[in-house]
Amino acid sequence: MKSIKNSWTLLLVATLAACSSSKTMTYESKWNAPFSYADGVKPDQQDQKSRLRYGIINDEQYVYITLKTKDPNTIQNILNSGLKVAFSPEGQKKEGYSLLFPVVMKEDRRALKRIDTDLPNSLGLDLLLDSYNKEAVWKDVKGQHFINLVEPDGSIKSHIEMDRNGELTEQIAIPFSLMAVNVRETGMLGVSIKVDGQSSQSGFSPRIGIGLGGGIGMGGGMGVGIGSGSGYGSRYNQNDRNVDIKLEVQLARAN
Repeated sequence: MKSIKNSWTLLLVATLAACSSSKTMTYESKWNAPFSYADGVKPDQQDQKSRLRYGIINDEQYVYITLKTKDPNTIQNILNSGLKVAFSPEGQKKEGYSLLFPVVMKEDRRALKRIDTDLPNSLGLDLLLDSYNKEAVWKDVKGQHFINLVEPDGSIKSHIEMDRNGELTEQIAIPFSLMAVNVRETGMLGVSIKVDGQSSQSGFSPRIGIGLGGGIGMGGGMGVGIGSGSGYGSRYNQNDRNVDIKLEVQLARAN
């Protein structure tokens, strides 16, 4: 009887491990020329679970990543918790570098509390995204530290926005120099993209409900409610849209 219980336990553990891990996919990056950071990265692959589309290009100095989705729950997960994009350069420690974005500061929370609830949805969302575009958290061999995105220093670039059609776009650009990568010598770059979970890095990570309705509800507590009128609601299980993408990226080289 004991051996049967042990067998069931081992089977359960193996099943949970299989469910919690995502398959590593191969991806071939394209050379940056004649593209640019602003409009050159066209997502050409889609994660079927989260409906998150992604595209990656590179040159000798930067790797550029664009992420896009219209999926309601994936958008909510990203706005709730932020995405952690981790990098594993060939021959280096796994996920030794990572970017957490977006991040919201305590000051932004206080400002959002004072917003008039009768403001149009688009304005309220713009204010929220503006607060998200202020900073990110970068981790390297020295540990985690904040990066000011308002006054870019020519280093890491990161930006998130939503268009009028309800499509969320996140763009990042990471210098290879920050990861000790030489494109002429490094062929592969591991990239992991996943929702980071509720983060307290900046002291506040808001709960955002995107649902049916015509106004913005911003209370004095931890919750922020945004009515978009675009069908965002609870008809999806958030776990069914969890972002967990693992890539082995073949870096492009100049011809």
